[in-house]
Amino acid sequence: MSKLILIWSVVILFSSCEETKRVFIADHLVNCEGVAPQKCMLYKESITDDWSFFYDTIEGFDYEEGYAYELEIEVSQLENPPADGSSLHYSLVKVISKEKEESIGQNVTTEDQKTQENDIIGVEYQALTRATFFQVNINNDKIKKTTDRNFKNSDSKKCSKKDWNSITTLVDAIALEKISQLKAPSGKRLFDGAAHAQLKITSQNKTYTSSSFDHGNPPKEIEQLVNTILSLSESIE
Repeated sequence: MSKLILIWSVVILFSSCEETKRVFIADHLVNCEGVAPQKCMLYKESITDDWSFFYDTIEGFDYEEGYAYELEIEVSQLENPPADGSSLHYSLVKVISKEKEESIGQNVTTEDQKTQENDIIGVEYQALTRATFFQVNINNDKIKKTTDRNFKNSDSKKCSKKDWNSITTLVDAIALEKISQLKAPSGKRLFDGAAHAQLKITSQNKTYTSSSFDHGNPPKEIEQLVNTILSLSESIE
């Protein structure tokens, strides 16, 4: 009896170290920084989640850029993980779906990404109604916000390298030439139900301006960038 209990204990121990998950993988790679600068996949565990950087590899998964994936993977604990690496091991169970993506927000070539990364010097988010005004400006040096239409009063803080890398990485995933074509998902601003919002991205040679959208509900192609800008502005005391 004790031998049987021991066997089941071992089985339970090993099974508890493994987990099967369904994950989504984006159709493009982005710049990220682990031990050194590298290219990362973007992943999420629910279709409604925001994308997150995936710094590891998935054993048995042959990634092809330009295709979005839904995968079933097995996640297990490494017995002796490297000092500068992950303690988890990922392996492919099966590819549930593989679909070619043509999204405006993701249809960016590698060469375009390099150009955008090198050229971007600042981003601006503005939201206003007849009674209120809010603007955030971020560059590689400073994060600044104001509620003063005359720009006489503002608050600011230093923009860290990590924060600026987050901004430029998200910009890399957007086709800047097409953001003026993005359709707002709602129209509350048209009857004062929401503030009119707009995103501007400035490069060395040009400013890319989005069409107007409701504050709090941006087009999905720029949603993560807008949310990151707002999150950074909230960190200013």
